[in-house]
Amino acid sequence: MKKTFTLLFALAFAIICKSQTPWNGTAAESYDGGDGTPENPYQIATAEQLALLAYQTNNGNGGDAYYVLVNDIDLNGSGGQEWIPIGTVKSDWTNPINPGIVPAYPFTGVFDGNNHIVSDLYVFDDDVLGLFGCIMDAEVKNVRIEGLLSQGGYVGFVVGLSVNSNINGCTANGNIQALGNKVGGIVGHFVAENIGNDTVSIVNCVNNSNIHGGVFNLGGIAGYTTMEDGNVAVINCENNGDIGELSNTSFAGGMIGQGNYYIRKCHNYGIISAQSCAGGMVGQGGSLCLIQGCINHETGEIKGEVAGGIIGTAIYTNISCCGNHAVITGVPAQQYSSAIMVGGIAGADGSFSNCYNLGELRGDSQFHEHAQMGGITGTCPGDYLLNVYNAGPVIIPENADNTSIYGIITPAVLSDTVTVRDCYWHGNYSMYPCTYYEPNPSLHSLPNSCSFNQGPTATTWVLDEAQYGTTDLLEALNAGAMGECVWVEDTEGINGGFPIPVPLGYDDIEETHINYASLATAFPNPGHNTLNIKTDLQEAEIKVYDIMGRMLYSQEITSDITTINSENWPSGTYIWKVISNGKLAESGKWLKE
Repeated sequence: MKKTFTLLFALAFAIICKSQTPWNGTAAESYDGGDGTPENPYQIATAEQLALLAYQTNNGNGGDAYYVLVNDIDLNGSGGQEWIPIGTVKSDWTNPINPGIVPAYPFTGVFDGNNHIVSDLYVFDDDVLGLFGCIMDAEVKNVRIEGLLSQGGYVGFVVGLSVNSNINGCTANGNIQALGNKVGGIVGHFVAENIGNDTVSIVNCVNNSNIHGGVFNLGGIAGYTTMEDGNVAVINCENNGDIGELSNTSFAGGMIGQGNYYIRKCHNYGIISAQSCAGGMVGQGGSLCLIQGCINHETGEIKGEVAGGIIGTAIYTNISCCGNHAVITGVPAQQYSSAIMVGGIAGADGSFSNCYNLGELRGDSQFHEHAQMGGITGTCPGDYLLNVYNAGPVIIPENADNTSIYGIITPAVLSDTVTVRDCYWHGNYSMYPCTYYEPNPSLHSLPNSCSFNQGPTATTWVLDEAQYGTTDLLEALNAGAMGECVWVEDTEGINGGFPIPVPLGYDDIEETHINYASLATAFPNPGHNTLNIKTDLQEAEIKVYDIMGRMLYSQEITSDITTINSENWPSGTYIWKVISNGKLAESGKWLKE
């Protein structure tokens, strides 16, 4: 048992203290007021009262009510006071979701920081590090945390381990020096399990802390996410911290290090570095993940063996309406290999629609063997590559061998089952848009695709070949958008003069997401002869399109779950949309095997 746990012996004898700076490690005997109900939560005005919450929760006789901060709190970490996180865990190596660690006495209530600051937090070398150690079926919101977290297993300024809980409006400032396996600025490990089609969310959170160390999963928001009979969403979040180290870190992302997820409307401004997979949003994705409407900004330089502006290794991730502005550098993990995969959106794998890249792609100067590089993806795309453009240079490493492949869009398309069309590129016209195209190996172009050049103004662009009956890039992008977005002219000069995809429907449902109502879900996914779509929206309709944009199905919503017979549809990827009041409210992709 750590020496700091000896502080618990003093808790039973602590006194009420409404204003004590600096904190001396004791706990109050009662809160500042309230009865723990939603209408009258327990009021926490001092560090001692916050320590009372930790003491009650960790001993199994509290932490299950409503709590609110009414003052800023100084935890005096720089003065030698180490915080004991709220909510405990225990070892259980048989647990398939979290091998080695499960909740013991988690926090199960609602904690409202009321936009106050908890400053000078210090936690060192525990299983779970953060203001909260472990929460379950809980909610933590509106708290700003400043401090230092060092070592530990599951590490996050708000919470180390979160199970079936929601986190909203929280901010992290400081530094994390990590040796754990799941480390995030907001939460270390974010878990959804045994909740069916329900969704737990991290919404409106900001990480300003730098996170470094020899760990596997580092994320500006969450280190690792797990969906085991449940859904995880990260919405409207921002990372400003530098994440990871080239020499020690595997799987680093501005939002998530690794896992399964749904990410929408997020922004990264921090430098992301990893020995293996690094991305502006995610280091490595899992099965059937979605990233929509996210931007990696110019300051968000990405460095890694597999490096992408939005995601390092996408695996089965679908990426839409996303853009990269930063330099992406492939750096081989030389102790393992001398290969790099570099893409403007994804370093490897993934399926793409309505995305763009403006960032420079390059290899480390010490690189000397195999490279795969592409303006959108560094490898062959997964199911589709649709309605994208690249205006960032692809710079071939000086010492690359003759097996390396490059494309101004993608280095290769390796299957005739991959749907590719409407790809556009500007600059570096000596490079093929695709080095190897499996359906026709002698063809280095892409179907229904072409280059474009500057038009009569700084924000207009002209296609070298007409697409959809027009040579205007903006018009062609909107013709191929499949209802996911509207492409608009960069009249404010925020996108280098290039077109901007504006995703449809986000503002209409933002409040629904903040209140944690279930996101619309298609299941089973992948499926066979039946597609089920669950949504809480009523007085709306569902429409389903094939990957070419042809509508196959339309029906008014009459219940929470709409069941669609897909027996006669061919195998492939389909786009479903929920239309409410004439506007796109929710959408997603469904795979028929």
